[in-house]
Amino acid sequence: MEAYVYIRVRPGSMATVLTGLATRPGIGRAVAVIGEWDVLAHIEGPELATVATHVISEIDRVDGVMRTLTAAVVPPDRVGIAGWGAPQAPPVLADACYVHIRAEAGAVSGLAERLSELSDVAGVAVLAGEYDLMACVAQPWEVGSGVIIEQIHSLPGVRSTMTLVSFHFEDEQEDRDQFSAWS
Repeated sequence: MEAYVYIRVRPGSMATVLTGLATRPGIGRAVAVIGEWDVLAHIEGPELATVATHVISEIDRVDGVMRTLTAAVVPPDRVGIAGWGAPQAPPVLADACYVHIRAEAGAVSGLAERLSELSDVAGVAVLAGEYDLMACVAQPWEVGSGVIIEQIHSLPGVRSTMTLVSFHFEDEQEDRDQFSAWS
């Protein structure tokens, strides 16, 4: 079972949260994002109860985490797209655009297949929750925004989208050496 966890971070706590998440079991990867949330994380477990337990006992306890929202990934066979050719789950990486899609009724499986055929889409997941699908455009915003507007928005069945943009986060405080205060 896979899920994506959206995390709201207390201001000034991004480095602490990302470091804390990296040490927690069950969390595959987490990245800083711009948009409605501050961090996007990928989590796995044998079933939804394990995923939920990880969120409550691991992620929610990281210092600086203010709020989480978990979107379970619907297994592809549940929407008729299993087997060879089923879309790969979106990877969580920096410099990517995570397009969350609300689909028209009955359009989810067709959209998942069409999205997975786009060369700029690195992965697609059917989600349980506010959005029906998430597609990863593995390009920085300057390129990804064109893919979203020109290719994804034009697909039949797309009602609306919301995009989170990931980026490389480096805390300026961590890059200083012990002598930097002297200069």
